[in-house]
Amino acid sequence: MLRAIELVDFRCYERALFMLGERGTAWVGPNASGKTSALEGIQKLALLRGFGKDEEMLRWGASQYRIRARLDEETIEVLYEKGKGTRLFREGQAIQPLSAWIGRLPVVSLRPADISWVEGGAAERRKWADRLLSQLSHEYLMALARYQRALDQRNALLSQPETPEQQLTLWEEVLLREGIVLQKMRQELSEKLLPILRAYYDYFGKEPVGLAYRLSVLPSKEAWEQAWKRLRKEEYRLRRTLLGPHLEDFVLTLSGRPARGYASEGQKKSLLIALKWAEMQYLLQQGHRPILLLDDIGEKLDRNRLLAVGRLSRFALQTFLTDTDEKRVRETFPEVEIRRMSAGG
Repeated sequence: MLRAIELVDFRCYERALFMLGERGTAWVGPNASGKTSALEGIQKLALLRGFGKDEEMLRWGASQYRIRARLDEETIEVLYEKGKGTRLFREGQAIQPLSAWIGRLPVVSLRPADISWVEGGAAERRKWADRLLSQLSHEYLMALARYQRALDQRNALLSQPETPEQQLTLWEEVLLREGIVLQKMRQELSEKLLPILRAYYDYFGKEPVGLAYRLSVLPSKEAWEQAWKRLRKEEYRLRRTLLGPHLEDFVLTLSGRPARGYASEGQKKSLLIALKWAEMQYLLQQGHRPILLLDDIGEKLDRNRLLAVGRLSRFALQTFLTDTDEKRVRETFPEVEIRRMSAGG
């Protein structure tokens, strides 16, 4: 549980210390008052990545930022230095590798931009799955890192003229092995989330919901090897790898039709909230009680959908949110403590 968080040279803050409520905290105030920056600091702490790029999170003129947080029994510090990247410390001792921290403070987040999960490209849904599965499985996180390194190397070779096929096959062994791990775990995720997603979407509408993982190649050694033989000439021509989980997608449907391009604005919002319910319940089933981050959703949701998010927060370990309307926060999230913000932080 988070007890306090300190931000130094982070976004608009030269230095800010926030004591955090037992059930969570709401930063309430006008736009440009630093509300989202406080929330982003928590996400950076939990996932080692914020809502934007690290250099964007530096306060103007600074070369590094620090995030220091007090948990129940330990102090965690994130240090980012321009040109050097992120380091992480527990009670002053470096945590290495950084991946060892991922999943220690599981997070479910909801922001207006997350509607891209429904209407955006496949990369948005892959990022969502990678974030969720990496918090639950060190195996997945490591497979993802190894796969991306091998993919970068193979694509670099393909971009060169007359690359010997033998050099490509060295990286193909890694892509195949790690790619199949990613494919199988993503398939399992979609299968386990689907019944939960359906159950919670019923709260808003009665259209049958579908969620399936669309493969570019079957998750077997034979299928991958045959596909590479078939695609080799085209890969040389396009100079990039044409199969694997970096090209695959989660297909979401309503009444059998793709939600992307067909769903109304109301249906998209309902699907997104149902997804967050499904994420929360899935994490709970795996033995993790996450914190919930809600950024500026009060004005984007009608009362019915906002109340659904309020009920969702009761399953979270803590809820941290931003809003411009204190009355709305008190009605929807009565257990969180309110931190009033003024223009300029």
